[in-house]
Amino acid sequence: MMLYDLTKAAHLIALFVWVGGMAAVALALRYPALIHMKSLKAYDRAVSSPAMIIALLLGISLGVQGGWFTSAWLGMKIVLVLGLAGLHGALVGKLRRAVQDNAREAKPNGKAFLFVGLALLTLIILLVTIKP
Repeated sequence: MMLYDLTKAAHLIALFVWVGGMAAVALALRYPALIHMKSLKAYDRAVSSPAMIIALLLGISLGVQGGWFTSAWLGMKIVLVLGLAGLHGALVGKLRRAVQDNAREAKPNGKAFLFVGLALLTLIILLVTIKP
């Protein structure tokens, strides 16, 4: 049981770091400033993207430890997590383009990313908590 608890704690920490990085990128796209975008690009490469990979791997480990891979709720959660990972990719792509364009032509954008990310995260948390 101790291994499961440690795995869950590490999964949640990685998730918070990943989603926090995504929120920072979405806000930077909403209010573009080149100095922040360059830093966030480096931060994403060094911290947020590895945290995403760690969260996914630990999530798989938790699913195996819990024996939940036959559960419908986990299937739904996996689809939502893949959506969150896709959103991360879209955010990083927009960030990369904004940095390449020197942010001078970057139009404020990112409001939808924040909303979609929050909606996905909320649904994921509900599924994991309720396990319908």
